[in-house]
Amino acid sequence: MPHAKKRDYQNLAFFVELEVVLLERTANLPTISMLYSFVKIWTRAALLLFCKRICIHNPSQFRDRGPILIAANHPNSFLDAILIGALMKQPVHFLTRSDVFKHKWIRVLLHQLQMIPVYRIRDGKDKLSLNESSFRLSCQALEKGENVLIFAEGFCNYQTTLQPLRKGAARILLQSWEINTNVKMLPVWIHYNSFSRFGKTIHIGAGNWIRDTIVRDIPDSGNRMKQINRALEHELLRLSALEKVETKQSVWAQLLLPFAVLGFLFHVPFYAIGHFFAYWISFKNVHYDSILFCFLSFLYPCWLAGIFWLLQCWIPAGLAMGGVLLMPFFARSYLWLRS
Repeated sequence: MPHAKKRDYQNLAFFVELEVVLLERTANLPTISMLYSFVKIWTRAALLLFCKRICIHNPSQFRDRGPILIAANHPNSFLDAILIGALMKQPVHFLTRSDVFKHKWIRVLLHQLQMIPVYRIRDGKDKLSLNESSFRLSCQALEKGENVLIFAEGFCNYQTTLQPLRKGAARILLQSWEINTNVKMLPVWIHYNSFSRFGKTIHIGAGNWIRDTIVRDIPDSGNRMKQINRALEHELLRLSALEKVETKQSVWAQLLLPFAVLGFLFHVPFYAIGHFFAYWISFKNVHYDSILFCFLSFLYPCWLAGIFWLLQCWIPAGLAMGGVLLMPFFARSYLWLRS
């Protein structure tokens, strides 16, 4: 078993090095894949049905052009990355825990989704040196004018307060500045009103830019990284303290009640299946919400196809198709009216 584990990480290290070589050779080619474009469009639509409301503070920051190093808190597994990737105008490279890259076919898929493996101390102290390749790849992506996302706390846990920051974000930023890349850091704070409830409200705050001017008068790299982390911590704490305002429901929204009832009746069995699947896979751990989102998002067309098949057995196919096309509106109506 120890030999097999060692071989897995050797293969993974080779994969990271290969990523660097490929990026260098394709510097003048578009890096965004068709799969990434499709998933981004699909998740943007799916979030409208999964979330009651997404409130964005300072949205213009997400539309700015790269290179941008996005440093965010990490309260809700890979749903955090999905949210930020959907909000950013330009494509994003995601620094992702290395253990999900072990299987070849998954590595290919994650590569198409622009993910970069990063190693944690729980993977073994001897594996941390492999982060050199991951950080080099991140710096090269930034050098090309692209965006990179890193979760500054270094781990994920259901939380509403800032955890101690790791050095990874500051290190990538400092290395990029040292090779004269005009990169800026964007602090992002994500807050969920629930980590398990369907139809949640999400508040996402984008902070002020962190630029190289904050370290110009600091000579050594160690103090420079500390200064970057201090500035990042200050911005994240400021964003976390912003008031979370819930908008009141309009009186006119009550007119949606009949559609909301239909939305509940036609979708509650699908949600129940997704809930039990996510619970079984995650055992109600920190990945539950993200697994549920992926299940509901990508199997929703199958559910609609099943509803169409049932309806066309009782009513004309044209009416059945019209009803199926209205299903997302019915589901959204239920979210609007849900307290």
